[in-house]
Amino acid sequence: MGETGRGRGTDGRVRLLRVYPAAWRARYGDELVALLEDLDGAARMSWRVRLDVVRAGLGERARVLVLGGGAPRERVRRGSVLVLYAWMLFVLGGFGVQKASEHWQAATPSGERTLPALGFDVLVVVAALGSVLVLLGVAVALPALAGLVRRGGWRTIRLPILVAVALSVSTVVATVGLAAWAHSLTAAARNGHDASYAGVFVGWVVLVAACLFAWAAAASATARRISFSLRQLRLEAGLAAATSAAMVVMTLAAAVWWGAVASAAPWFFEGRPAGAAASPLVANVIVPVAVMVCATALALAGATRALRALPALADGSG
Repeated sequence: MGETGRGRGTDGRVRLLRVYPAAWRARYGDELVALLEDLDGAARMSWRVRLDVVRAGLGERARVLVLGGGAPRERVRRGSVLVLYAWMLFVLGGFGVQKASEHWQAATPSGERTLPALGFDVLVVVAALGSVLVLLGVAVALPALAGLVRRGGWRTIRLPILVAVALSVSTVVATVGLAAWAHSLTAAARNGHDASYAGVFVGWVVLVAACLFAWAAAASATARRISFSLRQLRLEAGLAAATSAAMVVMTLAAAVWWGAVASAAPWFFEGRPAGAAASPLVANVIVPVAVMVCATALALAGATRALRALPALADGSG
């Protein structure tokens, strides 16, 4: 019985170590398991010890995320993929800002529209540029992807791609249905006064998020299995850096628009009549802007990781 308990305890400790990066587990995992066994023996680990292990493991993952780890090629790949995930998250925040900004011109005095219009126009233009940069990143990978498919590698990436396609079809169908419903509602009903529509809209946002991240996951799974040339890796790192820079500009532009409208027409954010006292600090703006800020920070971390690996690639040590 004692041996069985110890075996189960050891298995539990090994499973807990999955919170650490794989490279860290391969190097230090056995030592940590032995240390945990010395601390608790055959007894079940306390919650305090478990939390300490999880906290340290997540910290190690964060360190690797920012500073990088592994071969230079792998750092470029992972950094570029992180920027792609960050872009998908950023798109969700940007969509929220776009939704919250509908008809802001009508609520803002004509003489005070110049600055918010500038911020909003910069946001839209750079968003288009960022989308082009992301598509260029995909295009750079296409020759390597074609080579993988020719070698019979389709079966290794088929599932995540099919899931992303299925979610895309579902999103298109849901978008058409939601748009048709929205056209039959008043502006007030579309902006939170119809509980049924609001609930379905939230569900649609979740579906869009799932679709975006499914494509990011498919791209990540594909990137792990294809061989990039040095030139392709340099291009991907450069595009990742440019995309993260575009996200910085868009975040600042959104902040300028928000601040300018808050100064000129704070009543807009609460849907009140012109001249009414109101606060611009509303959830439907705070949340998407916060998402944009977090996504931008992730993108900068990913781009930094990819760029820091380029000198090693140039030296031929990757």
